[in-house]
Amino acid sequence: MGRPLARAGLLGALVAIVIGSGMAQFARRASACGDAGPYDFDTWEAEDYLARYGRAIELATAGKLLPNAYNLSTTNEPIDVRFQGLLKGPRATRTKTADKTLVVPPTIFKAIAWVESDLGDGWGNAASTVPYGGVGPVLRSGDCGYGMAQITSTMGNATGVPSARQAIIGTDYLFNIAEGVRILADKWNSAPNYRPIAGTGDPAALEDWYFAIWSYNGFAFSNHPLNPNKDPLRGDVWSCGDPKAPGAGVFKRSDYTYQELVYGCMRNPPTKNGKLVWPVQTFEAPKMAFEAVAKAFQPETYDACDALSFVGGCPAMDYPTTIPELSAVTHRDTTTVIDSGEAASFLGDPRLAYSGPTTMALTAYKDGTATSGTVTVQNLGKGIGPYRIRTSAPWIVVRHPTDPPLRTLDGGVVVGQELDVVLTKAPRTTQKGYISTLQITLNTSLLPPGSSSGKVWIEPLLGGGGAFEVTITAANGANSYVNRRVVPNLANDN
Repeated sequence: MGRPLARAGLLGALVAIVIGSGMAQFARRASACGDAGPYDFDTWEAEDYLARYGRAIELATAGKLLPNAYNLSTTNEPIDVRFQGLLKGPRATRTKTADKTLVVPPTIFKAIAWVESDLGDGWGNAASTVPYGGVGPVLRSGDCGYGMAQITSTMGNATGVPSARQAIIGTDYLFNIAEGVRILADKWNSAPNYRPIAGTGDPAALEDWYFAIWSYNGFAFSNHPLNPNKDPLRGDVWSCGDPKAPGAGVFKRSDYTYQELVYGCMRNPPTKNGKLVWPVQTFEAPKMAFEAVAKAFQPETYDACDALSFVGGCPAMDYPTTIPELSAVTHRDTTTVIDSGEAASFLGDPRLAYSGPTTMALTAYKDGTATSGTVTVQNLGKGIGPYRIRTSAPWIVVRHPTDPPLRTLDGGVVVGQELDVVLTKAPRTTQKGYISTLQITLNTSLLPPGSSSGKVWIEPLLGGGGAFEVTITAANGANSYVNRRVVPNLANDN
């Protein structure tokens, strides 16, 4: 999963919309993100993020966060990020069917999300420019990892339009967390066919998750504990910002492997408002002094497995986590997870409603400006209402009126009136709920000559409200006028 990049703050309202020389198309291209470039999503960032995100992770790792899979009412596309369960056991007697009663130790994923989102304040699903409690661009890394869990593997953009599943992962923190847990479970379940097994393959043992944690960031040699580019004196785990932890002030984050970062945050939990974000977890790092462990972690052992593309699951890398000779035992997560039925309150009951013209006649001018129209989306129900935006042609652009000129919005959220939405952090200002204002305009560099037609669809990803369809007719090549002003909502509603 990728390291997040802070996104620049939103620009002020634009007098004219100028997209020249294909710059918008170029801005959306990134080879790691798919041929059509990264998606642009908005999300909501919880103000009480420590309690809300922590509890959501606990429910997700227990498979209790989200309802059954469902199909989008407008397009019948499936949305399924359910917890699939876990395999169990050592290589010789590994179970063949995933058991949904087996759970991911919640502190493992809490630490993963902390390392992945890493905004300075801790967990974050939105970009660092978005205040806690606010709505704005989702956290996105340079390699197109989205949200708190930095989901990359299922988020490639080949068509320019996100699937319903991609859009809800990019807009709704609940589905982002659930997908991250599902991916971690997949890494665990990839043993014994494509990954080695630590210990007895017991999902309840923190030590036995070593290879699954390593794999969440990519099972690459850069994360090998004997990577020669890592200082051998760094210790077994990262301090996770704890000034009293071993190595603090001497070694920095980049000195450690990914699994050392995650286990480090489990042993040295972050502190907020004078309290630990989660309880200290006790575990044993791989005992390199023990011959069987040292042999499993020889770089040559890894290289031989890598040469086979990990087919066969690297049995030579299996290592014991319980070693009586060294009094080494495995440990359990001390978090108590009780399903009190609050998952429904997390989901809420969003009901989308729309306001605006259903037809727009837009004009593109030779100087690169274009007219525009406006549609608003609101949530008449409760909670967070994620929605997706689809367009029938790449020359149709949808964004907020205050967005940068190169942004094209693929989905966002609207917030029910029962929730306070933070507008500014200092001084703290709020409003009840959040209504999304969308500006529909033209990418003049992609618009064909003459007249063109297309459509915009705005549709709920969760809850009700149905889709809103806007028919667009566009005229290209009109005379240019100096200092032409584009008036918001300038569109024909036939």
